Amino acid sequence: MVISENTTGNEDIFCDIFSGTGAVARYFKPRYEVYSNDALHFSYVIQKATVENNTKPSFSKLKNIGIGDPFNFLEETQIRMLDYNNSNYFVTKNYTHDSCKRMYVSNKNAVRIDFIRNTIEAWKNEKLLTELEYYYLLAGLIEGVPSVSNITGTYGAYLKHWDKRTFKDLEMARLDVIDNKRNNKSYNKDSNKLIEELEGDILYLDPPYNSRQYAPNYHLLETISKYDYPEIHGVTGM
Repeated sequence: MVISENTTGNEDIFCDIFSGTGAVARYFKPRYEVYSNDALHFSYVIQKATVENNTKPSFSKLKNIGIGDPFNFLEETQIRMLDYNNSNYFVTKNYTHDSCKRMYVSNKNAVRIDFIRNTIEAWKNEKLLTELEYYYLLAGLIEGVPSVSNITGTYGAYLKHWDKRTFKDLEMARLDVIDNKRNNKSYNKDSNKLIEELEGDILYLDPPYNSRQYAPNYHLLETISKYDYPEIHGVTGM
């Protein structure tokens, strides 16, 4: 209603520079060329996969080496204890009760998260994935993690008793992709700087509503997204 009352119908570009989960950008993608942005990397990954990307990836190079469905491969491949005991499985070592008493995810799902994240990165480094295939798989992992996380909504704290959803096996999200046949773009920048670079017709602003930064509330998703082995602190491992 607000848009229809304040536009002529000739607008082409919709800018969403605090994109968050990407719900708004994806909603308007069928109608406009969309430019999305967020300072958080995990949000940027989701935008790359669902806003900038216009087609579901084919994963042709993975198929050439016998991996017909990378999602099934990542979810079902048996993980040997030797594999993750001798490697830096960051989530397993820092966010499970078995390793450090932090109860964000079960040990089983943490091991799976680390295996998937390491495998996606290895495929990228081996040039088995295009850029958008990489972001599509990574977004599928990020979107799947909350469904097995032991939290009330954000990662500022974990529950002290295991929620029933934590006993499920992790499933990656198979994200829908809309082809609007336009040159959509996604950014991971400071919105105050990006606004000076963009040109568009409609600007949607949904900034943080108080002085608290979002990053601490989503630190585990940010860590999985970047997988940069951050220095963490405190009971919650922020």
